[in-house]
Amino acid sequence: MNVIQSLINKAFVNSEKATIIPIHRLQNVRNEIDQFKHNEKLNGFQKWIVDDLYTFDVPNVGFSVKSIILIAIPHPLYANVEFVYGDRTYNFLSPVMSDFENTENDLKKGLSSLKYQVAAASKIPLKRLAVQSGLAVYGKNNISYIDEMGSNFSFVGYYSDIPCDDAYWTDVTMASECTNCNACLNNCPTQAIQKGRFLIDNERCLSYLNESGEPFPDWLPNTVHHCVYDCLKCQIVCPMNKEQKNNVVGPIRFTESETNNLISGVGFEDDSDSFQKKAKYLGFHQWPDGIAKNIKVLIEVGNQENILTS
Repeated sequence: MNVIQSLINKAFVNSEKATIIPIHRLQNVRNEIDQFKHNEKLNGFQKWIVDDLYTFDVPNVGFSVKSIILIAIPHPLYANVEFVYGDRTYNFLSPVMSDFENTENDLKKGLSSLKYQVAAASKIPLKRLAVQSGLAVYGKNNISYIDEMGSNFSFVGYYSDIPCDDAYWTDVTMASECTNCNACLNNCPTQAIQKGRFLIDNERCLSYLNESGEPFPDWLPNTVHHCVYDCLKCQIVCPMNKEQKNNVVGPIRFTESETNNLISGVGFEDDSDSFQKKAKYLGFHQWPDGIAKNIKVLIEVGNQENILTS
């Protein structure tokens, strides 16, 4: 097990962190989620996550699956993004994507000498597997954190035929740093993080509202808008990200033509290579309907703020 773990770690050259989990633990998580959904009061989005989002049956991938390789791929805390529109330049925040393709290539290259195989494991609860295997911890905001990475990473999982013995496994708990800290709760713009309850109200979370193409609800004030998608406010103030606060990129600039294309919902394949590269790096291609809606509102808010301060 230690030899295999060392091999996996050596496969990466971009500060990824990884662990390997025996495949039977996936069924452990399935049983725990089944119990959880019967004991907790869940909203509609939460019910969809536990009932429909996850897949626990191991697919036929052409080899005998014995383990799951779980990888955390780093990315900056956020990017500063500029949009040119009319006679103004608007500045907002955006998440940044991890380089999944590069990490997959490194993994396959690292395992090839031992003839092990991997296949993408989609729709399994990666965050929960990471926390229960000891790779990560949950924050009060339901976001996961890893030492030396903060929350600046994305998970990816692979089924593997690597033999794997049982190792560390724990219940789902909150990070000890959160016990006497309310930074995320106090800085949440929609009060989605709830005191006294580990599960956030994700239907109030600005990330959820920003990623949808549906109109913003009437109860949401325009003053909360600051991010092209997602939200980031709870992560920026989190003490567990104190070493990551300067891990910021940009400004990444979109011309007026590119901004108009984003607002109009033009397909990301229909613009220049430069535009596609920027949009993919920021993850805009994941939420085309939400991005169009959000940029419109952000520009309206920016204009309103300009009127109030002029």
